[in-house]
Formats: sequence, structure tokens, C-alpha cells
Amino acid sequence: GAEKLDGVPLYSRTLADEMKKYLTKDSKDSITIQEITKLLTDAADYADDSATGASTAVVASIGENGFLQALNVGDSLCMVVRDGKIAAKTREISHYWECPYQLSGDCPDRPRDGTKLNVELIPGDLIIMGSDGIFDNVGDDLLLDLIAKNSRVTPTQLAKKICELSRKQSLDRQSVTPYGKQAQRRGDPAYKDGLGGKVDDASCIVVACK
Repeated sequence: GAEKLDGVPLYSRTLADEMKKYLTKDSKDSITIQEITKLLTDAADYADDSATGASTAVVASIGENGFLQALNVGDSLCMVVRDGKIAAKTREISHYWECPYQLSGDCPDRPRDGTKLNVELIPGDLIIMGSDGIFDNVGDDLLLDLIAKNSRVTPTQLAKKICELSRKQSLDRQSVTPYGKQAQRRGDPAYKDGLGGKVDDASCIVVACK
């Protein structure tokens, strides 16, 4: 990741705080993809001048029309799970292996460069949003299996279980993970057998549609 200066607020935290501040001020229940892009740009501009480090970002909103709109800058992910299958998900965007698009004062990437998702939701859908620390370690089949086995838990409890699974996978040198397979294809000697996870920060949010 980007270099971080001691005593200066982290870019990721500043970005999140500014987005929350903008949304609280406007008191909107939902925003369009154009508004998401504008708000994230304003938040990034502020963080460029006041924070240290860099951050990927995935931001989503559910409109009154029942559509989920999401903007993804980097390798985080937003997906919709419907009837035990992945119905839709954002596309990761990277310059090259291990170099995702990200926001920072020293980087040319901006929210307008991100990938977008627009999908109609139906009752019963689950929205899963997470950082690359989740999806590098938990493949689609493993995630869907976890969801199926925990159909009665709350969204908050499910998000915690997803984070716990990601952590377990990241520490297991024999685990089958998306990152391990990709690293093997890239010729990383530490993953020559294609097994093992990647230790990283893990953040996850789950929303259940009723």
C-alpha cells in the first residue's frame, strides 16, 4: 500500500468520514450513481489534502425504485446473492497484479474511473460488500456454502462469520483461495502449489432485502 505518515489521519478513514458527513447533511435515503461519483470525488479531494495513505472504495445505494447502484474503485466487491446463487457483482479494476485502482493524493485514479453496477433487487436478496481481504480468501462457492448454512442468522452476524472465515483462510497455508490460485498463475514462488491465503484487513457489510 501507499506510504503512511505518523500522526496524520488515514486516507481510508477520512474518505469514509467525509462520505458519512455529506450524506448526513443532505439527509437522503438513496442517491444515484452520478451522486455517488460526485460525493466520492469531493471526499477524495478532501482526503488528498488532509490524510495519508491510499484507499480503494466501493459505495452503493438502494433507490426507492428498488434498484441497487454501486461504484467500485479498485479490488473491493459488491455482490447480490439470490436463491443461493450470485445474481450480480461489481467488476474489480486494477492496473496490473497487486496494483488496484485506488484513491490518494499521489495517484491519478479518480471515482469516475470506477466500474458501476445497476441491478433490480427482489425480496430475499442478500447484498454482500467487502474489501479484497474478504474475496482474496473466500471464493464464491465457499461464500455461498457459508450463507446457506447460516440462513437464520442476522445480516450483522453473517458479516461477522464471513470475516471470521476470511481470517481463517488467510492463515491456512493449505487453504484453497482465489488469491492462491491467482498467485500461482503469476509465478509467485510462495504459492507454487496454488494453495494458501493472504493476510489482509477484512471488512464486510451484509444487507438483507425484505
